[in-house]
Amino acid sequence: MATARKTTAPKTVNAAKKAEAVHDEEKGEDKSPEMATFEYKGYTYSVPADPLDVPMEVAFAESEFEVIEAIVGPDQWVEFRKTRPTIREFGEFSELVLKASGQGSDEGN
Repeated sequence: MATARKTTAPKTVNAAKKAEAVHDEEKGEDKSPEMATFEYKGYTYSVPADPLDVPMEVAFAESEFEVIEAIVGPDQWVEFRKTRPTIREFGEFSELVLKASGQGSDEGN
């Protein structure tokens, strides 16, 4: 009886191994986004510094409250809510979040 032979060309196998090695290296790299911090009412908040690094939930948000909550994340949102903010204070906080995350403008509106 004849034995089965591998039909994969050596070059193809080597190329596949190299591609897999590069992919494994990329998975091992820390791809954490750069973070920006700001202080509000004695608490330091941390948000992604680049607008492209904010969570995708922002795209599906139906209100400004949901946008800000998605950017700061659930733990920091709880800290903000503990301050029992007014709508005015939410507006101030929202401006700080958007500016820190690279979405606010420095020019007056």
